Amino acid sequence: MKINLPHRIEIIEAKKLIGFSITTSFQDDRTPILWRRFMMRRNEINNRISNHLFSLQIYPKHFTPDQSFKKYALAEVSDFDNVPKDFETFQLASGKYLVFNYQGKAENGPEIFRYIFQNFIPENQFEVDNRPHFEIFGDDYNPNSDSAEEEIWIPMK
Repeated sequence: MKINLPHRIEIIEAKKLIGFSITTSFQDDRTPILWRRFMMRRNEINNRISNHLFSLQIYPKHFTPDQSFKKYALAEVSDFDNVPKDFETFQLASGKYLVFNYQGKAENGPEIFRYIFQNFIPENQFEVDNRPHFEIFGDDYNPNSDSAEEEIWIPMK
């Protein structure tokens, strides 16, 4: 598989997000459970400001692929005034990110991330920051489609 990932550097503004979280790992991936729950209830969010969805990860410092981490399924909102029952709030701080545009099936994720972290970042002498990592995609995102599009946001120092 040839990897073609257009990229840019961007400073993201602070964002207010709401959704659900789960503790998961790459070995015991509970992501589908999290997203099923979120997608069934996303219409309860009244103050969304876009149709973008955020798949956000908080990794422990000095993360290795066999460790557990916290994963969120989120939508951006204008405020935290009317948070539906059982939803969590998340404040994403402003910061510098390396952003990749990926098109293809979600099942290619491990190969894409391996390329980003083992090749692209070291070859370009970027330094990953200890802040949330996330992907952004539309409400109509289909992880099984070859034409699925998402942005991969990696925090940079």
